[in-house]
Amino acid sequence: MKIIVKEGHIGVMTLRDGTQMNYGMKRITRNFTKLIYYTDKGIHEMLRPDMNEEEKAKAMELKKMDEKALRKLGYVAEVALLGLRTFS
Repeated sequence: MKIIVKEGHIGVMTLRDGTQMNYGMKRITRNFTKLIYYTDKGIHEMLRPDMNEEEKAKAMELKKMDEKALRKLGYVAEVALLGLRTFS
């Protein structure tokens, strides 16, 4: 199966339990088991296209941080691909 992943793509995912949430694509793990995504907080503060200069500067600083730090701050999370019903 071929999966094309475009970092920064924003969509909606539905979990197996029916929960829907917005996500911003970050990456899929090498073994194709997890989707690493930007949370609503991450989308709002890092990926929004209509940011002013101050917001852009903050987004650039956040993008310089490593993934572990972004997870602790709530900007990035992960979900098992098997736990997803759909994502667009």
